[in-house]
Amino acid sequence: MLTAIEGVYDNGQIILKEKPELTHKVKVFVMFTEEEVLEQPENTKIAVSGTSMKGTLRGAWKNIDPKDKEDIKNHFENIRNEWERDI
Repeated sequence: MLTAIEGVYDNGQIILKEKPELTHKVKVFVMFTEEEVLEQPENTKIAVSGTSMKGTLRGAWKNIDPKDKEDIKNHFENIRNEWERDI
């Protein structure tokens, strides 16, 4: 089964407009259109940008303790490292 989710490629990142409803690892194909996106509102981004979380937390997360923020940053870095490792 194929599922299509719109997103934006921005500075080396793919930012999805919605979160896929998946519970397991799946293969993906990324296709690029010629359509240029001028701006995407910050509150629609799902991906954590960059390798650090420089005050980008919003909503219920925006006032969290700095130690918890560091734990979250480390958790996302572990996910990135696991994703990028050779299988």
